[in-house]
Amino acid sequence: MQSVFKNITQIRYEGPKSKNPLAFRHYNPEELVEGKCMKDHLRFSVVYWHTFRGTGADQFGVGTAIRP
Repeated sequence: MQSVFKNITQIRYEGPKSKNPLAFRHYNPEELVEGKCMKDHLRFSVVYWHTFRGTGADQFGVGTAIRP
């Protein structure tokens, strides 16, 4: 996916007072929680079909994403 988002650098933790819209405010990947880094607890990902092709529907209702 990095080749798709060439102009976006790696998102960094800047703390809760950051004004940067592309910064983590509460997720510090290096912070230890119960002896394990947050990046090992919370492994983020994107699912192609649901994120880029789906309608946004879930168990609570119909989709809201309108795509051509």
